[in-house]
Amino acid sequence: MDPVHLSHIKKKAAEEKALIVFEDEASFHQSPTLHATWAPRHVQPEVLSGGQRNTQKIFGAVAVLTGQSLFRRREAQFNHDTYVEFLEDMTKFCFKRGHRIYLIQDNASYHKHPTTYEWFSKNRKYTEVFNLPPYSPDFNAQEKLWKYTRKQATHNRYHETETDLCAALTHTFDTMQNNPELIIPLVAQFC
Repeated sequence: MDPVHLSHIKKKAAEEKALIVFEDEASFHQSPTLHATWAPRHVQPEVLSGGQRNTQKIFGAVAVLTGQSLFRRREAQFNHDTYVEFLEDMTKFCFKRGHRIYLIQDNASYHKHPTTYEWFSKNRKYTEVFNLPPYSPDFNAQEKLWKYTRKQATHNRYHETETDLCAALTHTFDTMQNNPELIIPLVAQFC
Protein backbone atom coordinates (compact mmCIF):
# COMPACT_ATOMS: atom_id res chain seq x y z
CA MET A 1 0.00 0.00 0.00
CA ASP A 2 1.37 3.34 -1.06
CA PRO A 3 1.35 6.56 0.91
CA VAL A 4 -1.05 9.19 -0.37
CA HIS A 5 0.03 11.56 -3.15
CA LEU A 6 -3.38 12.96 -4.00
CA SER A 7 -2.45 14.56 -7.34
CA HIS A 8 -1.04 11.21 -8.53
CA ILE A 9 -4.18 9.39 -7.31
CA LYS A 10 -6.49 11.90 -9.02
CA LYS A 11 -4.68 11.53 -12.33
CA LYS A 12 -4.62 7.74 -12.18
CA ALA A 13 -8.27 7.56 -11.07
CA ALA A 14 -9.34 9.82 -13.95
CA GLU A 15 -7.55 7.56 -16.45
CA GLU A 16 -9.32 4.47 -15.08
CA LYS A 17 -12.65 6.21 -14.35
CA ALA A 18 -12.22 5.01 -10.77
CA LEU A 19 -13.90 6.43 -7.67
CA ILE A 20 -11.69 8.06 -5.06
CA VAL A 21 -13.22 6.95 -1.77
CA PHE A 22 -12.15 8.13 1.68
CA GLU A 23 -12.94 5.81 4.60
CA ASP A 24 -12.99 6.42 8.32
CA GLU A 25 -14.77 5.33 11.46
CA ALA A 26 -16.27 7.33 14.32
CA SER A 27 -18.00 6.84 17.64
CA PHE A 28 -21.06 8.88 18.60
CA HIS A 29 -21.92 9.10 22.28
CA GLN A 30 -25.40 9.31 23.74
CA SER A 31 -24.21 12.01 26.13
CA PRO A 32 -24.61 15.35 24.37
CA THR A 33 -21.62 17.09 22.85
CA LEU A 34 -21.52 20.77 23.65
CA HIS A 35 -20.78 23.20 20.86
CA ALA A 36 -20.83 26.95 20.38
CA THR A 37 -24.33 28.25 19.73
CA TRP A 38 -26.27 31.49 19.69
CA ALA A 39 -28.10 32.58 22.84
CA PRO A 40 -29.45 35.81 24.27
CA ARG A 41 -26.83 37.88 26.07
CA HIS A 42 -26.24 36.76 29.67
CA VAL A 43 -28.28 33.57 29.18
CA GLN A 44 -26.33 30.34 29.46
CA PRO A 45 -27.80 27.67 27.12
CA GLU A 46 -28.53 24.40 28.89
CA VAL A 47 -28.44 20.92 27.43
CA LEU A 48 -29.89 18.03 29.43
CA SER A 49 -27.63 15.11 30.12
CA GLY A 50 -28.52 11.79 31.65
CA GLY A 51 -24.93 10.62 31.95
CA GLN A 52 -25.49 7.70 29.58
CA ARG A 53 -22.40 5.89 28.38
CA ASN A 54 -23.89 4.36 25.23
CA THR A 55 -21.79 4.71 22.09
CA GLN A 56 -22.68 4.02 18.46
CA LYS A 57 -19.79 2.85 16.30
CA ILE A 58 -20.05 3.83 12.63
CA PHE A 59 -17.95 3.09 9.57
CA GLY A 60 -18.26 5.65 6.79
CA ALA A 61 -17.01 6.21 3.27
CA VAL A 62 -17.45 9.02 0.76
CA ALA A 63 -16.72 9.17 -2.97
CA VAL A 64 -15.47 12.73 -3.30
CA LEU A 65 -16.35 13.35 -6.95
CA THR A 66 -19.95 12.13 -6.75
CA GLY A 67 -20.81 12.87 -3.12
CA GLN A 68 -22.06 9.30 -2.67
CA SER A 69 -21.67 8.15 0.90
CA LEU A 70 -22.07 4.91 2.80
CA PHE A 71 -22.49 4.39 6.54
CA ARG A 72 -22.66 1.16 8.53
CA ARG A 73 -23.32 0.80 12.24
CA ARG A 74 -21.52 -2.01 14.05
CA GLU A 75 -22.48 -3.55 17.35
CA ALA A 76 -18.96 -4.80 18.05
CA GLN A 77 -15.78 -2.82 18.52
CA PHE A 78 -13.85 -1.64 15.50
CA ASN A 79 -11.53 -4.48 14.51
CA HIS A 80 -10.24 -6.27 11.41
CA ASP A 81 -13.34 -8.47 11.13
CA THR A 82 -15.82 -5.57 11.26
CA TYR A 83 -13.60 -3.57 8.90
CA VAL A 84 -13.53 -6.36 6.32
CA GLU A 85 -17.35 -6.59 6.55
CA PHE A 86 -17.54 -2.86 5.83
CA LEU A 87 -15.10 -3.21 2.91
CA GLU A 88 -17.38 -5.89 1.43
CA ASP A 89 -20.38 -3.57 1.73
CA MET A 90 -18.43 -0.65 0.29
CA THR A 91 -17.18 -2.68 -2.67
CA LYS A 92 -20.70 -3.86 -3.51
CA PHE A 93 -21.99 -0.31 -3.14
CA CYS A 94 -19.35 1.25 -5.42
CA PHE A 95 -18.48 -1.54 -7.82
CA LYS A 96 -22.09 -2.35 -8.68
CA ARG A 97 -22.02 0.98 -10.45
CA GLY A 98 -19.07 -0.29 -12.49
CA HIS A 99 -16.34 1.66 -10.76
CA ARG A 100 -12.97 0.59 -9.48
CA ILE A 101 -12.21 2.05 -6.03
CA TYR A 102 -9.16 4.03 -4.95
CA LEU A 103 -9.57 3.67 -1.20
CA ILE A 104 -7.85 6.20 1.03
CA GLN A 105 -7.73 5.19 4.69
CA ASP A 106 -6.00 6.21 7.89
CA ASN A 107 -3.51 4.10 9.84
CA ALA A 108 -5.78 2.30 12.31
CA SER A 109 -4.14 -0.92 13.46
CA TYR A 110 -6.90 -3.14 12.01
CA HIS A 111 -6.39 -1.54 8.58
CA LYS A 112 -2.97 -3.23 8.59
CA HIS A 113 -4.02 -6.55 10.09
CA PRO A 114 -3.10 -9.69 8.07
CA THR A 115 -6.81 -10.49 7.57
CA THR A 116 -7.35 -7.03 6.09
CA TYR A 117 -4.26 -7.35 3.86
CA GLU A 118 -5.56 -10.71 2.68
CA TRP A 119 -8.89 -9.09 1.72
CA PHE A 120 -7.06 -6.32 -0.15
CA SER A 121 -4.99 -8.92 -2.03
CA LYS A 122 -8.07 -10.89 -3.07
CA ASN A 123 -9.87 -7.74 -4.23
CA ARG A 124 -7.03 -6.01 -6.07
CA LYS A 125 -9.10 -6.09 -9.25
CA TYR A 126 -11.69 -3.78 -7.66
CA THR A 127 -9.80 -1.85 -5.00
CA GLU A 128 -6.46 -0.07 -4.72
CA VAL A 129 -5.53 1.11 -1.22
CA PHE A 130 -3.60 4.19 -0.10
CA ASN A 131 -2.74 5.10 3.49
CA LEU A 132 -2.83 8.65 4.79
CA PRO A 133 0.18 9.90 6.71
CA PRO A 134 -0.05 9.15 10.45
CA TYR A 135 -2.10 11.58 12.55
CA SER A 136 -3.52 13.54 9.62
CA PRO A 137 -7.32 13.70 9.97
CA ASP A 138 -7.36 16.97 7.99
CA PHE A 139 -6.42 14.95 4.90
CA ASN A 140 -9.45 12.64 5.21
CA ALA A 141 -12.64 13.79 3.46
CA GLN A 142 -14.79 11.48 5.62
CA GLU A 143 -13.88 13.62 8.65
CA LYS A 144 -15.94 16.44 7.06
CA LEU A 145 -18.99 14.17 7.08
CA TRP A 146 -18.42 13.25 10.73
CA LYS A 147 -18.30 16.96 11.57
CA TYR A 148 -21.56 17.53 9.67
CA THR A 149 -23.16 14.55 11.44
CA ARG A 150 -22.21 15.85 14.87
CA LYS A 151 -23.55 19.31 14.01
CA GLN A 152 -26.87 17.88 12.76
CA ALA A 153 -27.39 15.00 15.21
CA THR A 154 -25.45 15.29 18.46
CA HIS A 155 -24.16 18.82 19.21
CA ASN A 156 -26.28 20.48 21.89
CA ARG A 157 -28.92 17.71 21.67
CA TYR A 158 -30.13 15.39 24.38
CA HIS A 159 -30.98 11.83 23.35
CA GLU A 160 -32.87 10.17 26.15
CA THR A 161 -32.44 6.63 24.84
CA GLU A 162 -30.11 4.69 22.58
CA THR A 163 -33.01 4.44 20.12
CA ASP A 164 -33.28 8.26 19.99
CA LEU A 165 -29.57 8.57 19.23
CA CYS A 166 -29.76 5.89 16.53
CA ALA A 167 -32.79 7.62 14.98
CA ALA A 168 -30.98 10.99 14.88
CA LEU A 169 -27.89 9.41 13.31
CA THR A 170 -29.93 7.39 10.81
CA HIS A 171 -31.88 10.49 9.77
CA THR A 172 -28.64 12.44 9.22
CA PHE A 173 -27.00 9.58 7.28
CA ASP A 174 -30.14 9.08 5.15
CA THR A 175 -30.21 12.80 4.38
CA MET A 176 -26.58 12.72 3.21
CA GLN A 177 -27.03 9.53 1.18
CA ASN A 178 -30.19 10.78 -0.54
CA ASN A 179 -28.78 14.24 -1.21
CA PRO A 180 -25.19 13.95 -2.47
CA GLU A 181 -25.36 17.62 -3.47
CA LEU A 182 -25.10 18.39 0.28
CA ILE A 183 -21.87 16.42 0.47
CA ILE A 184 -20.02 17.79 -2.55
CA PRO A 185 -19.36 21.27 -1.01
CA LEU A 186 -18.11 19.61 2.19
CA VAL A 187 -15.52 17.53 0.32
CA ALA A 188 -14.76 19.90 -2.60
CA GLN A 189 -11.21 20.53 -1.40
CA PHE A 190 -10.44 16.83 -1.95
CA CYS A 191 -11.64 16.75 -5.59
